[in-house]
Amino acid sequence: MSFSVTPGGLEQFSAANAAAARAVAAAGEVDNAANLTSATAALGPVGAVFLAAYGPAQANNFAATMAVAQLHAAIAATTEAAKASFIATDNG
Repeated sequence: MSFSVTPGGLEQFSAANAAAARAVAAAGEVDNAANLTSATAALGPVGAVFLAAYGPAQANNFAATMAVAQLHAAIAATTEAAKASFIATDNG
């Protein structure tokens, strides 16, 4: 039985995950700021009770979004490390 790794395939997979990490993080930051700003503007002082509950929920949503971005970044980094390891092993 043999095992074959294509470094180019690993590079593409890594690049896709790195791009996903950047895109998810950027979208999450914009979304978080826009949601808080629009909710505060729309509800004003009358919505203080709602905003008191909404704020922590939005913070949890933002934290989860950033966790997804971090996961994609970690997959990209781990894939690059694995690729380097395979190449080093092949080159002996």
